[in-house]
Amino acid sequence: MGKQIPSSPEQRQRLAQAIQRFKAYSQTEEYRLHLKERNERKQFFQQVLPKRLDQLSEADIEEIVGMLWAHRMWGNKAYVARDLVEDNGLERLSQALRLLYALHEDPEEAYERFLATVKHWGPAAATEMLAYIYPQRCGLWNKQARTALELLGFSDRVPVKKYRLTKQEYRAFNRLLQSIAEELKRAGFQDVDLLIVDFLLYHIASASEGTSVQVPQTGDPDFDHDEIRDLIADIGRTLGFDADTEVLIARGARVDVVWRARIGNLGMVTYIFEVHRSGSIDSLILNLQKALNAPSVQKVIAVSNATQLDRIREESNELPEQFRRALRLWNVAEVVEAARALERAMSLIGKLGLMESRKGGI
Repeated sequence: MGKQIPSSPEQRQRLAQAIQRFKAYSQTEEYRLHLKERNERKQFFQQVLPKRLDQLSEADIEEIVGMLWAHRMWGNKAYVARDLVEDNGLERLSQALRLLYALHEDPEEAYERFLATVKHWGPAAATEMLAYIYPQRCGLWNKQARTALELLGFSDRVPVKKYRLTKQEYRAFNRLLQSIAEELKRAGFQDVDLLIVDFLLYHIASASEGTSVQVPQTGDPDFDHDEIRDLIADIGRTLGFDADTEVLIARGARVDVVWRARIGNLGMVTYIFEVHRSGSIDSLILNLQKALNAPSVQKVIAVSNATQLDRIREESNELPEQFRRALRLWNVAEVVEAARALERAMSLIGKLGLMESRKGGI
């Protein structure tokens, strides 16, 4: 583990209080079951998966997907696996997974290269796999960790607003988690690794659900464009759409997210999403107008905060009726809330075991 990172008295107090609450939780049967599950996942990624990489199959990808908390929103893991294989190919996926093991001396470099290589596997999935492979050195960078670290007051140590860390930022994050692991040891926890630290952070975030400050509710533009883009794609896939990001939908119109579905006599139906954080609203509207000319596009949706959406609405008032009738506005706060609600729903349904794969995962 790394050396202790200096922290303020307030940070130390918040962390100590959180650890005491977590210590009480660690005596429960639920904790023991989750700990057993984490150990099983470590065994899979450390011992089982490396032996399969030379002859990786779609069934293997489905099993990996089923192992990852990063995919808990999606009930149909087979669909997620199929999407990964279709958009990357088994050879590329195999090479990318090999990187996670080959660069063992520098897992943060492995993290950066993996994200540059694979489509549809983002920071949460990449860091989760690294945490199972290198549990003493790597932690999970996901929304729960970000929320917990902000609540603990560690936003001065890591950029908790960021969806995707750089290699250097991920290294700093891992060192911070290593210092928290030392505090867990001092509190009497045994066999502490960064997966146990992640368990602590998840416990903190879950206890404060409903008070997260990750995404603003009003006019503050401080949200991550790529995070909202990927959340919209995830929501679409959960609802059964074929969803993709960064799509050239029409000549001169590349859009952030596309949802597609074949609906009865209507044929193919397409919905276009553009996430707008800053910049020219005229360019955004022009891009959506071009996208609307593409065959099968039914609606175009501008996604931003309340202030930007008001400006988009005003700029659209004088445009042709056809465009105004097709335009929808979606607040980023509502995107986040929809994703949380779907994740919760899929978690509850998943407990019924209705969508188990051949391997027995959900």
